[in-house]
Amino acid sequence: MMLSETAMLSDNMFSQHIMELLFDIGNSHTVIGLHTENSHFKIWRIGTKSFETEDELFSKIYTLFQVDGIRKEEISDIGVSSVVPPVNYIFAKLGEKYFGRATQFVTPDAHVFDIGYKVDYPQEIGADRLANVFAARKIYGENVIVIDHGTAITIDVLHRGNFTGGAILPGFQTAMLALFSNTAQLPQVELKIPKYSVGRNTTDNIQIGVLKITILGIERLIEEIRKETATDFTIVSTGGIGKFLQGSSYIFDTYDSDLTLKGILYFLRRN
Repeated sequence: MMLSETAMLSDNMFSQHIMELLFDIGNSHTVIGLHTENSHFKIWRIGTKSFETEDELFSKIYTLFQVDGIRKEEISDIGVSSVVPPVNYIFAKLGEKYFGRATQFVTPDAHVFDIGYKVDYPQEIGADRLANVFAARKIYGENVIVIDHGTAITIDVLHRGNFTGGAILPGFQTAMLALFSNTAQLPQVELKIPKYSVGRNTTDNIQIGVLKITILGIERLIEEIRKETATDFTIVSTGGIGKFLQGSSYIFDTYDSDLTLKGILYFLRRN
């Protein structure tokens, strides 16, 4: 059954159900997702560097829970997708100490939905990419290309129901920051894509050079993948920045803000 898009529910509705607590740990931010029986997510975001112990982490979660009238006893399972290994022990201790549950970490060891890993080193696949592929397989079919816009942009190819690899490149903000930090006279600019291709001022030049060329490169890569595989893929974008760029390219036409959280949830329920 397909999960609905993120929806805000009333406090009372949250307090009536057993819930699954999900964490998508990224290099900059950790997305906390609370899933209810009626396929809704309540979502919060905290800085990944804003806690150093399980106690500090719980204090943040407890404060968020109080606002919505959520009791920690209602949490039935805890699932984590992490690309920051040094903080994993914090989440493991969090589950054990405050929820009385073992935290389950997304790994390629379990073949969710019978997805095979047609890559050289499956253990190197990032947990966020695995979660994206799980959700893509369940929701969008056997032939899907997922583009996740974060600190890095990851491109994941699901072909005939198997994960066959992809690509990694700097995210838009990462590229912008690198350019700004290493050049004396270039300013930080808005994440906006000009409709034209020849910049008439410094801001135009940066937006075309960082944003437009990156998108054109991803479009070309997708064309090459389609040719190499003789397959017409469904293209799905996720990640916070993706929603601001909808309408700028077909790669943003299908945007699923909760794709990674859905993948973590499917991992929990299949294992």
